[in-house]
Amino acid sequence: MHWPHARIRRARNVEIQERVAAVRRDNPESEAWLGLLEAALGESEDSSIWEAAVPTTAAERPVKAPLLSHTQVTVDGRAARGWVRRLLKLTHSVNPQRIDGLALLEAAVCHDDARIDALAATGGVERHTLRVLGQMAALPLLQACARGLASELPATWWEGYCPLCGAWPVVAEYTGLERKRQLRCGRCGTGWAIPLLRCVFCDETDHDKLGYLTPEAGEPARKIEVCHGCKGYLKGFTTVRALAPWAILLDDLTTVPLDVAALERGYHRPERPGYVLEVRIDGRGGWWKWWRMVEGVAKQPPPTATNLQNLHQPPGIGA
Repeated sequence: MHWPHARIRRARNVEIQERVAAVRRDNPESEAWLGLLEAALGESEDSSIWEAAVPTTAAERPVKAPLLSHTQVTVDGRAARGWVRRLLKLTHSVNPQRIDGLALLEAAVCHDDARIDALAATGGVERHTLRVLGQMAALPLLQACARGLASELPATWWEGYCPLCGAWPVVAEYTGLERKRQLRCGRCGTGWAIPLLRCVFCDETDHDKLGYLTPEAGEPARKIEVCHGCKGYLKGFTTVRALAPWAILLDDLTTVPLDVAALERGYHRPERPGYVLEVRIDGRGGWWKWWRMVEGVAKQPPPTATNLQNLHQPPGIGA
């Protein structure tokens, strides 16, 4: 792919590079989406900005609320806006000057499509295009949060939505010899276990209402979980070990025919996220923190002859 903007970072991970090249070769129709994902993965590797923005979880939140619920993310506003601007430039139909980068980032983290659509209307952008751009923009921050808050994830999580960011999973993994079922979030990469015979979206447990669709080619490692009650579906992959967060998104892209098969049979994915987050993004990180530190030093009283004498006086003398 030709990169017209040199400041876009490409992933340095050789495995990612090889996998992206393979997807690009085998799925040329997905080039536009793949270019955005490649940029987001490259930004995720240069994670110092985003690691510094990982928030402290709220002391009190509902039992079923994800970790990011009601948090305030303080990010380097200049760097965050720069990243969003670079990403938007990859889509020629979008004028980055007309989109508030931090507002888009916050709306995307909250998975608030109504707010993204309002930004699209103001900026003269097709709303579905900006929704995709928003989720790609949020990827580096969400994956940094997954790494930084991994130790705080609950030991057990019974909900179908992500325990970190509230999104529905994009895939169910069946790993190891025991084929244990683990759901995986496509936004932050978090994984969590859930019982085998249970619908992710409506909690249906009647096995007569749960089933599978399998590819006509009979590929055993790929299938579609379906619920006849809520008509929801989820792709299922059999893997030797858990997929890396970046691999989840690439596998999701390369298995679009499974999505098409499910949609043609009347199954669908929920339009709304599993849990609506209330996250606030404050762009006063970086320079603001530095300025407050300088401001604090400036407010300290100037040294006096007595203070300096006490500072250099050995302990126990002059008491």
